[in-house]
Amino acid sequence: MSAWPARLAPGVAVALVPGAAAAAGRPWGHFAEAPWGYWLIAAVVLAGFLAFTFWALRRRHEERPVPTAGYHALGALVLALAVFTLVLYLVVAEEISATPATEDAWDWRPGETLADPGGSGLSGEPYRGYRVYLAQGCTYCHTLYVRPQDIAGGWTPGARAADVSEAGDFKHFPFTLLGTQRNGPDLTIVGRRIADLRYHVDHLKAPRRFKPRSVMPSYDYLPERDLGDLAAFLVSLGNPPERLRAGALGAARPRAEESPLVAMGRRLYKGEGCVSCHTTDGSPSAGPTFKGLFGSEETLADGGKVTVDVAYLRESITHPEAKVVKGFQPIMPPFDRLSDEQLEALVAFLESLGAASEEAQGRR
Repeated sequence: MSAWPARLAPGVAVALVPGAAAAAGRPWGHFAEAPWGYWLIAAVVLAGFLAFTFWALRRRHEERPVPTAGYHALGALVLALAVFTLVLYLVVAEEISATPATEDAWDWRPGETLADPGGSGLSGEPYRGYRVYLAQGCTYCHTLYVRPQDIAGGWTPGARAADVSEAGDFKHFPFTLLGTQRNGPDLTIVGRRIADLRYHVDHLKAPRRFKPRSVMPSYDYLPERDLGDLAAFLVSLGNPPERLRAGALGAARPRAEESPLVAMGRRLYKGEGCVSCHTTDGSPSAGPTFKGLFGSEETLADGGKVTVDVAYLRESITHPEAKVVKGFQPIMPPFDRLSDEQLEALVAFLESLGAASEEAQGRR
């Protein structure tokens, strides 16, 4: 991504360059916005290298010349690199200033608050969470860019062709968070898959509660505010900012006539981490969506067909490896620790999201 150098320099300038305070919290939209301190430092660096070159050349004409060919070559090389770096910065800054932000580009500002779309009542500041994300080194194991090959490879669960990263996606990031390696999944659209602050906070505290084979460390030592803000940042990823600000994005809400058993299943859906791989609105994720699942016919990895009924759901929850749906990886852990009542409640909730939901509600 060519945007990266242009995003890094402004943040460094905030700490090192006088006059950069006004640009804090946002990138320079154009190199002309660079504070006077940047140009002062650039001039001092160039003047220093020119002075060194002048001094080295004068030594050749002294009475007792010293062999300085190596110094001359080194000075010329360093000078060339310095000039190249400064010019390259201006070229990239000019290029990124002409790159329009994409519709879903992240653009949260300091102090803005995001209310939990999941309805938990929690809230957090995405921009401050972005800073926590940086400070905690989340970029060491997670990336924030989608390549075409990542969609088929499963590195970005639920990603579609339209989610492939563009330069404009990073327009408003003070520092881009491209990441260094993928010990964990790419998080570019994690907020679209799991728009639930409560889940993210709980997952940050106890990752293996939701994913037994996870290598992610626990962040339960973080203050509650940091956890809430970090969760808000994660929810902000992959979601149109204006929809989140307007409260137009939200998880499936309980209905007034919802039975206690279905309500219990809804709580288990979130509490047991099903939300991390299965959506309730039909959007793609790491596992099949639960919307309209009950009563449908699924094609299995071995080519067979199966009708999604109560027996199939029970088996898939407790022994997910028994029948794997075509197009999905067999990554679901068994939930055989659930009690009979919890299993019944979770199945009832899934049934309520199917085509026969009204009839299912009426029977319970």
